Amino acid sequence: MCKPWGSFKLQGAGTEAFNLFFLLGIAMFDVDAAIKDSMRAKDAVALSGYRSVKAKVNLKLTEAGRKADKPLDEAEMTAILKREVKERLEANEYLKPETETYQENARIIQLLEQHLPKQLSEADTLAFIEKVLAETKPTGAKDMGRVMAALRQGGQALDMNYVSAKVKELLAAMG
Repeated sequence: MCKPWGSFKLQGAGTEAFNLFFLLGIAMFDVDAAIKDSMRAKDAVALSGYRSVKAKVNLKLTEAGRKADKPLDEAEMTAILKREVKERLEANEYLKPETETYQENARIIQLLEQHLPKQLSEADTLAFIEKVLAETKPTGAKDMGRVMAALRQGGQALDMNYVSAKVKELLAAMG
């Protein structure tokens, strides 16, 4: 569920760790609200997916020893969502498409990806890579680490496997 900028406190016991919002695009995403909406809609698959994310948020907060006054930031929440999507994609590699678990995982992946920043298209990614290559002026494959670091700090949502392969290919062509 997307809410406009702002904040409010959830009421009730045990919610202090989840009185958080995180920035994704132009709206804030609230895990508790998504869980409540799923419960109201009696959508067991969505409920399972959002509860899994909530458990990982709670684990992250507990590991870091943080309280509700220091919620996770955008990068941490995005990392949790990406990890959850990746785990479900990997699980689906070993399942048959006609199984119920495969279909549930696919639906949860679809739901969670709605809350992730949109990745650049292939053409935009290539243009961004070329821009970074022009800025970093690499001399060959030995500069791949420097180029990849610049790409990560560029603030774009990229498929790093694709980017890595493209950078390697372009640097090999340079010489």
